Amino acid sequence: MPFPPGPKPPADDAEELVTHPEEPVVRRVPAKTSDVATLADNDGEITRRMRIVPRSAKTRVEVPTLRVVAGRDMLSYVTLNGSESVILGRDEGAGMILTDALVSRRHARVTVNDDQTIAIQDLGSTNGTSVNGKPIDRAFLLPGDHLEVGGVSLRLDMLSLEEIEHIENVVARLKQQNLDPLTGLLTRAWLDEELPPLLDKCQRSGWPLSCIFFDIDHFKQVNDRFGHHIGDDVLVGCSRLMLYGVRDNDACVRYGGEEIVMFLANADHNAAVEVGERVRREVQGHDWSRTAPGLKVTVSAGVAQWRAREPARKWMARADVALFAAKRAGRNQVSVDPT
Repeated sequence: MPFPPGPKPPADDAEELVTHPEEPVVRRVPAKTSDVATLADNDGEITRRMRIVPRSAKTRVEVPTLRVVAGRDMLSYVTLNGSESVILGRDEGAGMILTDALVSRRHARVTVNDDQTIAIQDLGSTNGTSVNGKPIDRAFLLPGDHLEVGGVSLRLDMLSLEEIEHIENVVARLKQQNLDPLTGLLTRAWLDEELPPLLDKCQRSGWPLSCIFFDIDHFKQVNDRFGHHIGDDVLVGCSRLMLYGVRDNDACVRYGGEEIVMFLANADHNAAVEVGERVRREVQGHDWSRTAPGLKVTVSAGVAQWRAREPARKWMARADVALFAAKRAGRNQVSVDPT
């Protein structure tokens, strides 16, 4: 697990922290590390940890980023700038607006201190703030820490600039017009309006084109056991994970109920299987217990590559047949159209 930036450890080959007063706090993170230095106060309590690495190690820029990991605000995020405080709450003036009713208007404050440690303080909220399951008034944060702000689950991560840009693009997609009101995905109208031009473009360019049908496994059981509001949250969560798992220009359509279909231009069936497997693993590995205790979610998927001049309905039907093959084989897997 990566650790937050701090003063340079007392070692000749330790890596330097790079900060810019008006830019996000960044650090250079090595591809390989050696030892971990632990700093403790006079009472022996660990206050900060950092990895000691050779200066020659390959590095990338990472930025401390607080993001929502479950619920309707999932993928909302804020990068933490040097010597800056961010208010979390429902207030329109908050630096990170959380829409859940259990969140107070000014619920908590996250601060990057002068020494680059990151702290969170509850602002007298109604429903409290927790870090890693423990209620707090004030606490220091490390990357990987989970926060509960009212009814909203967040996590502090160190993200690359490319990862932050991708999240920003996904959030922008969710704000487009004429989207499915629950999931933020494209609606079936996209199939009539935008799919035919995409087929023509791929036909002219010679690009491969594939689609993936996803279905949430045992979705009716989720609704029956946890309630339809949790079922809606599962649909929202899966949709966010799918958007996060594809390129910014890949189309994701809510086809009906718990079925979602992706269209991947310039991707043959092998590339589509890789995407389907990545999304499947992300959904299975997601911490659904933060949506509802005991909740587990998986998806099945079917892949088909478009044949030149093939009618769209026939092509999508092949992917749908592959999806049912995945479900018959035990679910939580990706199947490819064999024809």
